[in-house]
Amino acid sequence: MEELAVLEAVERRVLWLSTAIIDHANRVRPNPSGLKVGGHQASSASMTSIMTALWFHALTAEDRVSVKPHASPVLHAINYLLGELDESYLTTLRAFGGLQSYPSRAKDPDPVDYSTGSVGIGATAPLWGALARCYVEGHFGGAGRGRQYSLLGDAELDEGAIWEAIQDPMVPSLGEAVWVVDLNRQSLDRVVPGIAADRLRGMFAAAGWQVITLKYGNVLRELFGRPGGEALHARIDAMDNPEYQRLLRCSAGELRERLPGT
Repeated sequence: MEELAVLEAVERRVLWLSTAIIDHANRVRPNPSGLKVGGHQASSASMTSIMTALWFHALTAEDRVSVKPHASPVLHAINYLLGELDESYLTTLRAFGGLQSYPSRAKDPDPVDYSTGSVGIGATAPLWGALARCYVEGHFGGAGRGRQYSLLGDAELDEGAIWEAIQDPMVPSLGEAVWVVDLNRQSLDRVVPGIAADRLRGMFAAAGWQVITLKYGNVLRELFGRPGGEALHARIDAMDNPEYQRLLRCSAGELRERLPGT
């Protein structure tokens, strides 16, 4: 429990820093042109818990991670806390010569394992990284045996190249490829239609992948154990994505009226 408390404290710091990086770029730094700077604050926030657990608990020196493009502020915040990024860069998101919009091995001043600027390409790159490492290790040795992680959003799974990659017959035997899909039901320009979780789970499983679903945290699980909790559980599971997004923005009074449904 003590370790979890420390991780939660680090998570809050990472969330604050990533939000501050985006806020400074949009509201503090002079902007003579008036053009929107952006920075994907919500998409970053939805990855904070996952990335904190990886970098401060799970990763080894041999592991490599492809971070989804819209979570680059979280990566920069983590690198700063680890001493891998100078403080002066925290105010330079999307500035000339500063922190890049999306993680870039060539342009970012801090460590980036995979460049992920083009949607879909960054997600699949660790598969080819794993294949290359297996080849080098088998023929020459010394390549190591670390895991290859892909962090991606559910909207990124719209890219056809992703499904071509996961169905490659070599992929299920790699053993070191781990994909973490951030199922936040939201893409850049729309709410992801329908309820995709079951369909996506089935498609990965059909391609030979082991699928583990992590959906509800301690707060909701405690609510599910109360009287009426089973109905609440069923209601949330059956809720389509547009309604879910609307309820997130309701006041407490509106939520009590709308949550029971019909």
